[in-house]
Amino acid sequence: MTTEQRRYKNAPITEAVIEIRVQRDGQAKTSELKVLAESLKKDFPKQAPMRLVTLGLAAGDAQQPDASFNQTLSQSQIGYRLANESGGRVLQLRSEGFAYSHLAPYSQWSQFRGEAKPLWDKYKTVYSDAKLARCALRYINRIDIPGTKMELEDYFRLYPKIPETLPHRDIVAMGMNIQIPQEDLQCMAVVIQGLIEPARPGVFSVVLDIDIFRLGIQSWQDTELWEFLDKLRDRKNQIFEGCITDRTRELIDQ
Repeated sequence: MTTEQRRYKNAPITEAVIEIRVQRDGQAKTSELKVLAESLKKDFPKQAPMRLVTLGLAAGDAQQPDASFNQTLSQSQIGYRLANESGGRVLQLRSEGFAYSHLAPYSQWSQFRGEAKPLWDKYKTVYSDAKLARCALRYINRIDIPGTKMELEDYFRLYPKIPETLPHRDIVAMGMNIQIPQEDLQCMAVVIQGLIEPARPGVFSVVLDIDIFRLGIQSWQDTELWEFLDKLRDRKNQIFEGCITDRTRELIDQ
């Protein structure tokens, strides 16, 4: 059972991601994922392979006085990236996991979850022997604050504190990465906040990125997985609301 999230008229969510990673006893074959990708082509017509590029350096002939390093470059395919016609939904099918993204404009959790689960079920038919390893829920928010000057504490309850003794206290760049254990859920919340390139002239754009994940879920069944993702969604809401002020709520509810 999930709690109701406050619905904002101008929700700042730019991307929401459900990610599930798996472990397999044998080596995964991307050819199996290709068949799955082809079966989803009607809903996800934009498809491209995902590749892992590895750069290596090796010492040259030690007998040569001017021996240098030899560079090696290799790449291997690890899966497929699929997108629907509008680009508002992205599905990653990888040998080690699955990720489903809902880009802006965001709808609601029930729709997002309802779209993701059947796709996960199809992924599991390909890798039926896979065991769960990690699950995560990530929401990336961009909050655009109008004006030529901004005081972070007016809009956020999470912000860097600039000592009043400093001669100049205006912030033109900022980035924070905070890891907060969620002991009751046995997981970790990573909150990233920073100033980014303005979305348009006359605003300050602040990203508030909330990523919550849990490891060590090998013994879980699918029912436990999706019930836990519901809990992560609730916790994400609590963290988001805890990081913003009423002034931000008014801004994104216009």
